[in-house]
Amino acid sequence: MAPPGQRDYSTARLSRHALERFVERFGVPADRAEGDLRGALARTRRLGRNPANEAVAVLAIYRGKVLVAIVNGSTCLTVLTWPQFEPRMPEFGRAHLPRKRGRMLRRLADPGPAPEV
Repeated sequence: MAPPGQRDYSTARLSRHALERFVERFGVPADRAEGDLRGALARTRRLGRNPANEAVAVLAIYRGKVLVAIVNGSTCLTVLTWPQFEPRMPEFGRAHLPRKRGRMLRRLADPGPAPEV
């Protein structure tokens, strides 16, 4: 379960395009791509929604690199690096990132407290 303010998209259907872009852009071996991408999508922060097609952009961290996944419904359509997504932010209703970007990224990267049993 994701901490407050974060969402778990690890159960989303991964399109072939998303897996291919993940392999290409993050240098992941193709045989490990699905598991690694699901792991990264387990802790995400929503960036915004595109009103034209209802797609949602979510921010995640993969091995210290910022990853942006575009999710529509229950399907992950594609994966972008931050420089690829930044010019498209206005399409998702954002002129810029939240003021405390560093804190947001640290919260995604930190494992957080262990869940109580």
